[in-house]
Amino acid sequence: MAFEVYLNGKKICTAGVGDLGVLSTSLAWRGSQPYQKGGRSVPSYLRLEVGGITASSGEHLRWLGRKIKRGDLVAIKAVEVASVDKPRERQRPNPAADSRRQKQYVRRMANQFGWKLQT
Repeated sequence: MAFEVYLNGKKICTAGVGDLGVLSTSLAWRGSQPYQKGGRSVPSYLRLEVGGITASSGEHLRWLGRKIKRGDLVAIKAVEVASVDKPRERQRPNPAADSRRQKQYVRRMANQFGWKLQT
């Protein structure tokens, strides 16, 4: 299983993760948002993302991540193919880094709720 992704009629990638994994294509829009307490605002954006995760290695793959414009036409075709395009990015799992990020998150949330952690 693979996805052929088209933008304005032009094929931009064929993405696939093999027989077992997760493959996704998303189109996301976020309206402009003001920062808290009068800071500068965050501009709106419209993005097209194509990525996946391999079940065999847990690697995160990314074929595409780009801004698009209003009026752009995005098409996704689910296909069976013998080969796919090489992903632009590959990120292997890093359990030590994941653990650090999880600990940072727990500490940040504990601080936000006024909780004290005991280790």
